Amino acid sequence: MNELDKTNATSFENLGLKTANKPLKQQHLGQEDFMKLMTTQLNHQDPFKPMENGEFLTQMAQFSAVTGLKEIKDEFKDLSTALQSSQALQASSLVGKRVLVPGNQTTLPDKGPLRGAVDLPASTSNLSIKITDARGELVKTLDLGSKPAGTVHFSWDGKMTVPGHDGEPDSEQRAAAGTYHITAEALVDGKPQAVDTLVVDAVESVSLGQPGQPMTLNLSQAGSTRLTAVKQIM
Repeated sequence: MNELDKTNATSFENLGLKTANKPLKQQHLGQEDFMKLMTTQLNHQDPFKPMENGEFLTQMAQFSAVTGLKEIKDEFKDLSTALQSSQALQASSLVGKRVLVPGNQTTLPDKGPLRGAVDLPASTSNLSIKITDARGELVKTLDLGSKPAGTVHFSWDGKMTVPGHDGEPDSEQRAAAGTYHITAEALVDGKPQAVDTLVVDAVESVSLGQPGQPMTLNLSQAGSTRLTAVKQIM
């Protein structure tokens, strides 16, 4: 350090300041550097105790393994980026469409049926769907009979039975449009068993999320739902 540098350093210290040390640049050992080290090691080895072939091959294999793992890691990173881009394109194409997702709340539109499905783990001798309104009152029971295991679709036309008064017969009228709650029960080996329900929902937008996080769909009824939860595109 010359006199000028010493003077500047002393002035900084008198002011309560210190000059920052520059961090050393990190050095990486590449394949070419490794080969140079190996060559130097061979040139300077003890002629009376030369390196055995097995030891030399072991060092080469270790370096090759490390290099191979790094290449695999880089390839997986590129593959992950490509898959994420592909998922983003796939998810964006769902905006405005209707999808079948797990849930128990769905909508009866102004016109047309309420649609949903049941995910049966086993075959059943009788499958029944109960539909209740926002107040929790039962408005319709759908008896679907025997069904095999798997996804079973159902629909409700919105018609409900209204009891007659003063001796008048029962009548049917369409239920009010809005949100309804559905539950499903199946007879499996003679015993009633609750089963998971699936509902039809509309995709409003897509959230890509941070790298490594799952992609989600923003649905009109269910809200944020993972793309992997979609059972079917309607």
